[in-house]
Amino acid sequence: MSEKTIFNLKNISIYSLVMDLIHRAWIIVIVVCLGIMGEYTFLKKDYVPQYTSSAIYVVTPRQSTNYVFTNRRFAESVISVFQNLMNTEIMNTRIKQELHKSDLGATMLVDLIEGTNLMKITVTSDDPIEAFKTIGIIMENYNELSEYLNSDAVFDELKAPVVATMPSNSLMPQNKSVMMGLVAGLIAVILIVLFSIFRKTIKSESVIEEELDTNLLGTILHEKKNKTLKAKIAHQVRALLITSPIISTQFVEAVNNIRIRMEYEHERHPNRNVYMLSSVCENEGKSTVALNVALSFAREGKKVILIDADMRKPAIYKMLDIPKSEVVDLVNLFEGRCGLDEVMYNDHRTGLHLILSSKGHSSTHAYMKSGAMLDLISKCRMMADYVIIDTPPMALVSDAEALLDRVDYSVLVVRQDFSYQKDVQNSINLMNDSNSKMLGCVLNDYRIFHMNMKKQMRLLSNTEGKAVEIYED
Repeated sequence: MSEKTIFNLKNISIYSLVMDLIHRAWIIVIVVCLGIMGEYTFLKKDYVPQYTSSAIYVVTPRQSTNYVFTNRRFAESVISVFQNLMNTEIMNTRIKQELHKSDLGATMLVDLIEGTNLMKITVTSDDPIEAFKTIGIIMENYNELSEYLNSDAVFDELKAPVVATMPSNSLMPQNKSVMMGLVAGLIAVILIVLFSIFRKTIKSESVIEEELDTNLLGTILHEKKNKTLKAKIAHQVRALLITSPIISTQFVEAVNNIRIRMEYEHERHPNRNVYMLSSVCENEGKSTVALNVALSFAREGKKVILIDADMRKPAIYKMLDIPKSEVVDLVNLFEGRCGLDEVMYNDHRTGLHLILSSKGHSSTHAYMKSGAMLDLISKCRMMADYVIIDTPPMALVSDAEALLDRVDYSVLVVRQDFSYQKDVQNSINLMNDSNSKMLGCVLNDYRIFHMNMKKQMRLLSNTEGKAVEIYED
């Protein structure tokens, strides 16, 4: 086995990265919201609402000249003095007296509206009533303090002040809060991407041959189960079988490539024809692969016996739509209640000879190690050209491990980005340490972004072992 690396660039799958981000988009949304709320809460702690009132006055000389330029120049000089007046202690004292306050927290500003002779007084305070009253106090006292102003100035109210109902510095989840939320979301995205990259699952074909002690027997691309609109609406999940008229050519060719490699081993050793297929965990597609390989052999005119030895969760009879009432459970043979001819189910639609289980059994390890199982394999070996055995997942129970020394060849089905690499390696080691020959791994449910059809066909025709990719629940 090649030296293990902490990080392998070839094991990065863009599809897996995108799917991880899509599947965990809710985490990103939550983190963004938490970032916004957190920053909002932080800002709110020191937030003091400010209310602004304003008024606009027309400034003209008492003896108006009706010249716009003259009126504007006059307003400029008046407003300059007016601003200085509001900054004086005498005006501030008068305002505090009128408001009955010892401290004036308001900010007062006088501006000339550009290009006009309009004066705008703006007062901002943490009390909207105070801001409103301050403008009135200023204008009520300007005559008394007129010695500081041009006595000829006349102020005509154009827009009266009103009491502000909303703060002028509203604390909304914007700007800093939104920015903080986006930063938090970006950090979440980076962490998810890093998690996806460093998650030690099998994401690519190259990692199987470079980091695991095995060969890549074949690759099966993801195949959609519900291809018709009617099936999608009815949520009908059909088994992926190469005998189906709507199955893709890529799927069929992938299975055929795997069958050819298995057939090659048998041609080299004609007396060895028993193949066991297993997986690390459930839902990796081993039953689909086992059944389709058996169908591929049968379509070549070979006599095939398919044994569903996954007696804990049998699936073959369901995938072939065989009525449960027609199945004689394999347990009956092991317990001596019937003979092999009674257990054998001949499926005339597919040409397969089937030995099935129809219901789950909680403890089946003893059956796998029994003399009855050894006798069954020996008889099937003599009766058929090929014997395919579907077994339970290796990481969950020891049934498959018990069968390894009783079969000729073993194959491990590995679903893309599903089981952890260390668990896959442990299963491969068990297969390699047995008396059977470990043929390699089938990379199943392999998903990639759309590629050119010619490139896909080149993958299919690659005789080195990189066919297409499969899926199964």
